[in-house]
Amino acid sequence: AEAMKGLFNGSQKLYVHVNDEKGITDAIEFAKGHGLNNMVLVGAYEAYKVADMLKANNIPVLSQRVHRTPNNDDEDYDLPFKIAKILVDKGVLVGLENSGQMERANARNLPFQAGTLVAHGMDKEEALKLITSNTAKILGIDDRLGTLEVGKDATLFISEGDAMDMRTNILTHAFIEGREVSLESHQTKLWKRYSEKYKAGN
Repeated sequence: AEAMKGLFNGSQKLYVHVNDEKGITDAIEFAKGHGLNNMVLVGAYEAYKVADMLKANNIPVLSQRVHRTPNNDDEDYDLPFKIAKILVDKGVLVGLENSGQMERANARNLPFQAGTLVAHGMDKEEALKLITSNTAKILGIDDRLGTLEVGKDATLFISEGDAMDMRTNILTHAFIEGREVSLESHQTKLWKRYSEKYKAGN
């Protein structure tokens, strides 16, 4: 009971991994019935079907990976690219999450998932929030992370071009809590070695 105390006084969040419409509505009713006012839906593939209900109950969503195929045969081929926008347009607080296979490797694709949302109608600044300030708010860490403000942790990266475009996302610097971290890796060392070895004219 002590471990769950925070769920009832609002100091802890309840993360519910659910995708289907009925599961989502059941989770909302469960939370309301037990006085849980700090619930977050994770995945929430069919959340767009009950967006008004989510907005009315102030329930945020960590939306699953954008780069995927539809769950059902009768859905639009590009539905996964539009779900987050549908929710945002309804006033739901949305962030992107990355659970699933190869989570660590796929973390590098989060900016490109946000870029896909832009390609399918979402405002670029709004899409950026889904991987920065919105997610920080949902996780309850926006006092330290999510935006560039005096007094925050200065955890950020710098790109030569548009960070949400695969063609122009070229990282030049990265900082964690204000400390610059090296971008050099085994892969970058090999790239430098072989780009020199096989460059034109050799």
